[in-house]
Amino acid sequence: MGRKDEGIGIDIVDQENEYKAWLSYSKMDYDCAVYLNLAPMYPRPLNIICYHCQQAAEKAAKALVVYYGSPGGMAKKHSVEFQFNQIKNILKRDKGIDIPEEIITKSAEISMYASEPRYPNELVLDEQDVNRALQDSKMIMDWVKKTIEAPGTGAETGYVTEP
Repeated sequence: MGRKDEGIGIDIVDQENEYKAWLSYSKMDYDCAVYLNLAPMYPRPLNIICYHCQQAAEKAAKALVVYYGSPGGMAKKHSVEFQFNQIKNILKRDKGIDIPEEIITKSAEISMYASEPRYPNELVLDEQDVNRALQDSKMIMDWVKKTIEAPGTGAETGYVTEP
């Protein structure tokens, strides 16, 4: 018997359901970031918005690691770049898929929002940071979705991001 995720209604018993759970969690974090970005709050929680963007990108990257399988399993690290580096050789060797340099660069940049925004005075953010984090997380999520759903993978995720 697998563990049940009540929030998304998926029994996690196998690789297919696990990667779908990661994609669902990724979308939930992204949706939270978009919601908070549009919410009529003052001051706006820029740090929390960027944090949710990082979480969305990280969970999408973990979905890729689970979907294509990494020999060491999924590392419990919060670096999006680390997740992509963990799987890039497998993708290249087994599927002929290169992770674009832009995805690696964006994943390194967005990883800074994993911990610093959770502590006062660690990181001062502005509107440009939020806009960049939203764009970068969406780019990463969309690339992961496209890579998982590439012809020949047989994946049907139902995963959609909205701007």
